[in-house]
Amino acid sequence: MNGNRKRFWILSSILVSAMLLTGCANERQAEEPPNEQQAAEPSDESSEPSSVTEEPQVETSESEEILYIRIEAGSQSIVFQLNDSSAARSLYDQLPLTLPVENYSNNEKIFYPPKELDVSDTPPAEGPAGTLAYYEPWGDVAMFYGECSGASGLYELGEAIAGSDQIENLAGEITIEKTLEDSGAVSESSSSVQTEQQLQFSIENMQSKANDISTEEIPPQQEAAEFDEENTEMKMNIQIGNSTFTAALEDNAAADAFASMMEETPVVIQMSDYSGFEKVGPLGTSLPASDSQTTTQAGDIVLYNGNQIVLFYGSNSWSYTRLGTVDDLSGWEEALGSGDVTVTFSIK
Repeated sequence: MNGNRKRFWILSSILVSAMLLTGCANERQAEEPPNEQQAAEPSDESSEPSSVTEEPQVETSESEEILYIRIEAGSQSIVFQLNDSSAARSLYDQLPLTLPVENYSNNEKIFYPPKELDVSDTPPAEGPAGTLAYYEPWGDVAMFYGECSGASGLYELGEAIAGSDQIENLAGEITIEKTLEDSGAVSESSSSVQTEQQLQFSIENMQSKANDISTEEIPPQQEAAEFDEENTEMKMNIQIGNSTFTAALEDNAAADAFASMMEETPVVIQMSDYSGFEKVGPLGTSLPASDSQTTTQAGDIVLYNGNQIVLFYGSNSWSYTRLGTVDDLSGWEEALGSGDVTVTFSIK
């Protein structure tokens, strides 16, 4: 009996121990996920600063640098901005260069860099005047002063940002060198300012010379002679028999033509009396008439019908072209008389 009780207590102890061990094992296993989460959380927290400090930063690489070149020949200067291509970089790395420039077609100037350009990742060329391009089959660089319509093997290098209108005038040898954008703008602005200054200087110089001429002293005799020449009417002599009269010529085409005739040789006209107030005679040629209704007085000399000369010693109203007026009528009517007369006209 005592032996059975002893065995019972031993088995009971074993059973309780087994249950306790099983419960402890289940509890650790149930707590593993939180422990794993807790183990992971410190790791995440420790990595957060690393993610902040390693935030991507914007860096300017060499390929993103904007490149500028200047091409000059004599007074011509053009600045080009190169694109971000391997061909443009290949050209830039060869500078500075001094090379001959050539005409090609009717819209471009070309030159040949000593080394071929790498055209990988280089876009095809097509654009307006000012386009800078590379033609791989020939190895030449083209500067377009007309439209660049594109071609197989033609690659874009950049575009002109200053002086594109001067490309067409490039000739002989050109220099190609690296430059800065500001220097190109300053150069163009400086050139413009210099041109304006030169223009202003020329205007001021011309004005100064004009003032010098206007204020230059003229000798009184010369001034008086020039004044008389400008204001003196052209005179002619009218000889009738032994009497000579002077007359002032009108300022018109008929009087000028008549004066030209008299300058060559005196004009002699046989004149007849008409209606008791005039003498009329044929000139033998026509003068440029500008007839208008005219009331004449004694001493008036007129052109009638374009080809007849009339001398008045009385008055009449008709359509005439005035030629001149006798200065002094003393003896005028008496010299003309009542019959036919021979009259000689000459320049005084």
